[in-house]
Amino acid sequence: MLEPMTDVTQPEGYIRYARSVALTRLALVACFVVLLALYTPWPIALLGAVEFGLYLALLVATEIATRRADRVAASRRLRWQSEILMVLLVANACLIAVQIRLYDEPIMQVEAALLAICVLLFAALRVHMSRISYVVGVAPAAATLLWIAIDPAEPLAGDHYALAMLLFVAAVLVVTWRQQATDRALARAVQNLMRQNLALTQAMDDAKAASRAKTRLLAVASHEIRTPLNAVLGLAHALGREPLTPAQEDLARGVVEGGEQLTRLLDGILDFAHLDAGEARLNLAPVDLRHLTRSVVNVWSRHALAMGVQLTFEDADPDLDLGIVADAARLEQTLVNLVSNALKATAAGGRVGLRLSAVAQDTALGLIVEVRDAGPSIPPDEQLRVFEAFETTERGRVAGDSGLGLAACAANLALMGGEIGITDPPDPPGAVFWFAFRAPRHTPGPVDPADDLRVANPIRVLAAEDNAANRHVLAALLNDAAVDLVFAEDGAQALAAWGSGGFDLILMDANMPVMDGVEALRHIRREEADGVRVPVWMLTANVADDDVARYHEAGADGVLRKPIDIGALFALLAGVSGA
Repeated sequence: MLEPMTDVTQPEGYIRYARSVALTRLALVACFVVLLALYTPWPIALLGAVEFGLYLALLVATEIATRRADRVAASRRLRWQSEILMVLLVANACLIAVQIRLYDEPIMQVEAALLAICVLLFAALRVHMSRISYVVGVAPAAATLLWIAIDPAEPLAGDHYALAMLLFVAAVLVVTWRQQATDRALARAVQNLMRQNLALTQAMDDAKAASRAKTRLLAVASHEIRTPLNAVLGLAHALGREPLTPAQEDLARGVVEGGEQLTRLLDGILDFAHLDAGEARLNLAPVDLRHLTRSVVNVWSRHALAMGVQLTFEDADPDLDLGIVADAARLEQTLVNLVSNALKATAAGGRVGLRLSAVAQDTALGLIVEVRDAGPSIPPDEQLRVFEAFETTERGRVAGDSGLGLAACAANLALMGGEIGITDPPDPPGAVFWFAFRAPRHTPGPVDPADDLRVANPIRVLAAEDNAANRHVLAALLNDAAVDLVFAEDGAQALAAWGSGGFDLILMDANMPVMDGVEALRHIRREEADGVRVPVWMLTANVADDDVARYHEAGADGVLRKPIDIGALFALLAGVSGA
């Protein structure tokens, strides 16, 4: 009968194996005892009953081991019990074979040999247990078989029966000993594989923990960056509404454009951190590529001026509307990386030119952006490696390039279905980096919703915000609107203010002392009267997907992210006021 395949080097596997051996052998020995009782004298039948009792004791020992909670201790105890029982089993079986052989009938020699062969084979199956167990089981059975086969009265050379038995014993010993070496090598391989699997599992757990820690770090960094950025952008927007000189208007506009670029860059970093490899996606929305390109040039012109480099912009098709549907963040990241790369490569007194051209294609536009610098030329063999991650050319090493910026550009263009490359300018030195892509046209131009939306009817708004700068921003933005703005500096104050009633809208920050915004929101939803539901929108810098899901689960009607989207804020206020 075949034994179930188990790893006997492990405590659980050894216990299962020992139990299966005891069960199968017990059934065979029971049949053997019946035959002895029918055809042999009672002393031999009694020895058969002893054999049955020993296997029964082995079965009992395995049953006790299976019920012990400590598998290691149970396996250790069962091992030495089975070793002792095996010595007794083999000795008793060999004694039975000897007793059968002592009969004078020739057929009894064959039957005794068959019994000794069975004992030898059963003992040889323990080759994988241990060398001691193997020797203890095999040696008595092999000696008994040879004693049965060899007739001292006949020369060994002429005794074919004895020679056959000797050859059989030698074959069993050689094969099983080699099997013992193979089993041990396999057991070591299995153990090594298990250790490697454990190490791999641990490495995967560590990698997941590191990824979670990175995400948490980026989430915290996002919140800490967005809070002051909200103040910068909000106050700059508010400043833009004041009477200013043209120079002051230009400075305020530069602050807004730079802040908005920083916001999109921050969004891109967080989006990358939450995406697994191969799962990148485009966030498509209407965008004016001309306006976006001019904004990048305006922001970087001041940096270029400080470096002594002239940054220019050429609009090859000024009369063509460049409103498209595309991923503004990826386009801006590509533009910024190419401009930054060109400025680093160009020495003081040089010139960097950005050229934008387009070709109308029915409902789409074919767009080409070129950034020409005055740095060292890039050899053709190095041009192939420029857009590979962590690959830098000689020019890049001199400029201190990390090799990641241009790789990000290539990844963005691949995602957009476009192309990116390098050409040599007509009058070297220098290089022209270009990218081209096709995008659907968006006919309406970009409109600032804050210029069109108005708060039609006076409304009362409760704003829970613990940061003084952010409270100042809200007050400045809503100063001229028909909004009665009431502030609370933590969730507990917001809950108390809400209890007084009379609010048309609640803007709730998430992270606040005493009581956070989510807990305050849950209190409001639990305690508000049936049919009386005040709209609550989270106004927060924590805008990861799991955070947004948590807000909605707590009862939020929506989420406004920081830095504040002025258009989205006024659209909300207009909707609440009934505009």
